[in-house]
Amino acid sequence: MFLNASQNPVAVGSNVTITPYDTGNIAVGLWLFGPSTLFMWYPGGFEQGPGRQNGTELNISTYQLTISSVTLKNSGLYVLEAMSPIKTRAVIALDVQEPVSNVTAFVNTTNLVEYNDTVTLTCSASGTPLWFSWLNGSSTVTVGERVELRNSGRQLFINNVSRYDEGSYKCLVENNISKAQSNQINLNISYGPSDLAMTALPEKQAYKSGMDISLSCSADSKPAASFYWMYNGNRLNVPGPSYNLTKTTQSMSGEYTCVAQNAVTLRYAAEKKYIKIVDPISAVTVNPAGYPVEGKAFNLSCNVVGPVDFIRWMKNDAYLDADDTITFFSGNSTLSFYNLDLSDDGLYRCAASNLVSNMTSQAYNLMVNFPVSNVMVNRNNQQPIVNQSFTLTCTASGDVEHIWWIKNGTNLDSNNRINFTDNHSVLNFNTLTLSDNGHYQCVASNAVNNMTSQAYDLKVFYGPWATTISGPLVGAVGRNVTFSCSADSHPPSQYRWFFNSTKVGEGSVLTTALSPESGGLYTCMAFNEITGSSSNVSLDLTLLYPVTHVLVNADNQQPVFNQSFTLTCTASGNVEHIQWMKNGMYLHPHDGMTFSNDSSTLSFHSLNLNHNGHYQCEASNAVSNMTSPAYDVMVNYGPWNTTVLGPSIAETGSNVTFRCSADSRPHSQYTWFYNNSNVGDGPVYVKAALSLNNSGPYTCMAFNNVTGISRYASLDLTVIEAIVTVEVIPDRSIPLASQSLKLTCIVHGSYSRIQWLRNNQNFQSSDKVTISADNTTVTFKALQTADDGSYRCVASNAVKQHFSKPYDLAVVFGPQSVQIIVHPEIPPVLTCLALSQPPAVYHWILENNTVVGNDSSIALPIKSILGSNYTCVAKNPLTNVTVFTSHIINNPNAAVSVQASVMFTALLVLLIPVLEEWL
Repeated sequence: MFLNASQNPVAVGSNVTITPYDTGNIAVGLWLFGPSTLFMWYPGGFEQGPGRQNGTELNISTYQLTISSVTLKNSGLYVLEAMSPIKTRAVIALDVQEPVSNVTAFVNTTNLVEYNDTVTLTCSASGTPLWFSWLNGSSTVTVGERVELRNSGRQLFINNVSRYDEGSYKCLVENNISKAQSNQINLNISYGPSDLAMTALPEKQAYKSGMDISLSCSADSKPAASFYWMYNGNRLNVPGPSYNLTKTTQSMSGEYTCVAQNAVTLRYAAEKKYIKIVDPISAVTVNPAGYPVEGKAFNLSCNVVGPVDFIRWMKNDAYLDADDTITFFSGNSTLSFYNLDLSDDGLYRCAASNLVSNMTSQAYNLMVNFPVSNVMVNRNNQQPIVNQSFTLTCTASGDVEHIWWIKNGTNLDSNNRINFTDNHSVLNFNTLTLSDNGHYQCVASNAVNNMTSQAYDLKVFYGPWATTISGPLVGAVGRNVTFSCSADSHPPSQYRWFFNSTKVGEGSVLTTALSPESGGLYTCMAFNEITGSSSNVSLDLTLLYPVTHVLVNADNQQPVFNQSFTLTCTASGNVEHIQWMKNGMYLHPHDGMTFSNDSSTLSFHSLNLNHNGHYQCEASNAVSNMTSPAYDVMVNYGPWNTTVLGPSIAETGSNVTFRCSADSRPHSQYTWFYNNSNVGDGPVYVKAALSLNNSGPYTCMAFNNVTGISRYASLDLTVIEAIVTVEVIPDRSIPLASQSLKLTCIVHGSYSRIQWLRNNQNFQSSDKVTISADNTTVTFKALQTADDGSYRCVASNAVKQHFSKPYDLAVVFGPQSVQIIVHPEIPPVLTCLALSQPPAVYHWILENNTVVGNDSSIALPIKSILGSNYTCVAKNPLTNVTVFTSHIINNPNAAVSVQASVMFTALLVLLIPVLEEWL
């Protein structure tokens, strides 16, 4: 039996119906609210209890309890208790709640300063029970390091508020039946100034004097920040976020500071920027110091009008750096020549710059006086070719008195291959060799000076010599081939290619696609267009077809254990070599495995399981190789180790399952035989509804359709008679205390052993309990409550144990020790207690033989309770034993339990009319 409410929780003022289920017929029952009785009914009677309130009604036919216009006082436990014919009870807790109302939010202050202030928002509401949460806009406020929910969520506490806490806040109040939101509270949070930034327009590293500069400042602040400006630490009378510098001069350079302040937060922030103002350069000139004479020191000075940061010198528009002939000093404003030379002639300029300008001077033309000049070596349009004659001529301007020649920095003398003519101005080579390569100079001099020419780099032309071809001797049809040709030659040779005397290309590299007709003689001709010589070299190319379509096949063979087996490697193209691999490792012949002469066939003389694996062949020639896809060899074997699993003994009427297994590849097929008759196929055989004549051997045949081998295994089954039922039968229906009781185990079927269990533990005889020699009966000499328990008998055969249903022994006794307990409540409550199994049924009789209650407890009427005699009648419904006790109410505050005398004789005279009706 259980209870269900039409709604739970339920709002105040609503109606609710509590409906019981699975009640059956309740002859004697009552509804309780807490300890108070609402309604009570019994055969021929129906009464309202003292706990009933207006609006509470009972449908006596369905036992439904309806409560109209519920209030908070209707919350609590409702109990339906059935007393007869079966004693049972069901309980439900009804929760009556008030809807949420009067939701109001308030705050201690709304104008706050970031990081300084703390705020507390408080929410109040009516209703029961209540859950509180807070919203900022549409988002739920979550707790964190600064945010706390206090007083069960009624208060939102924000410590050290930040600008991001600003917004509209509401509190949301809910319970199980309703929810509502409060009024809106807006927090205004002052902050800043922060993120202060200062910009200058235009933004430059330095400013040219006369430019206008605009400085501006911004900051994140609420309320908006006010600004003022400072120059080199001194406050300027310039309010606002902008400051303009006009008609700037160098004297206005310095550190400018923007200061932002918030009048509410009383916080300040400052940002600094250094402004540099520079005058531009207005004039640059080059002035000589002295007269430029060859071999003498000489200075040029750079004169600049305006501030200068950097000076550089140029000769003939190329920048100069200090070396062993010149140096700079006075901040690069002076260029100093150690000793003037004719090579110092040229146009000299200086370039001056600062942060805002740069300027280059007019050119100063330096002419070194009295030198020998324009000394040069020339070859007179000749080409220096090996083994031919060659002439170099020295020319110079000025008064040349002497000429001599230098090779690689060493003076040159005549020998059997070289001589000088025309006053040493001509150098003659009779026959050029490679040893004549080098840097040749001539020196022209007079009494005042000498001058050395620029070097003439003599490189003798020769070749081509040692012409060679590099490239493959074997090519693959359908692919490209590349040949490279090289020769020792100066200048580098030009190359031409010929195939069987037909020109096919030019250049040092020849790449060609190979067709079946491309085999033959490839010739490279190297040619030097200066020397007019050529050289040929050839290479004979042999063609092969690439290896393709490499496969391993077994020619429809099946690999069977202990039998021979052959794998064949096939391929297209010119195959020169074949190698075999197993599981990626190269194979070599060994016992039981051989290769054919060309290795195209791999033979196994007698297969075993170690030969399982992935087999590949690799076919190759000089230009290609290819590996076949793997061929998986899985040796077929078996069946081996054929076994049958299943029971060897079973009961009649039961099912048995036999399972057959064998080690085999491929998996074996299975056939079952009983007494030489085919009874089934497959690895599992089920024999149902066994009878005694189903005993005997069950045989499984495992067959491998590849190896053609079959193997047998058997299992002998013995079928015995089954145990059908096991029951525990008592010799009396009501086990009364102090009386004997015999329990008999009734077994239908053949068994080998019987044993007894009490509360699932082994049960054995004692001085109070005896078990028969065949264990079929248990006899209790005199029942006691200590004998209560669950008793089962277990019958066993060779197959399994069979358990009876439990026999639950509850020794019947009582009622005993009846007593009345007075509870000093308003109104007072009397409770009657008696020891009894099963529990006693109670009946209350007032002294005038009026029945006033049919429960263990009754509430006394407020009026006329003093001096009244109440009698409790307790009856055991199985033993029909009835006992009585009485109590006279003398003190309304009595709180002690009184054990009244049991006066059977006197009470029987008084109670006979009432008891006859009740009993």
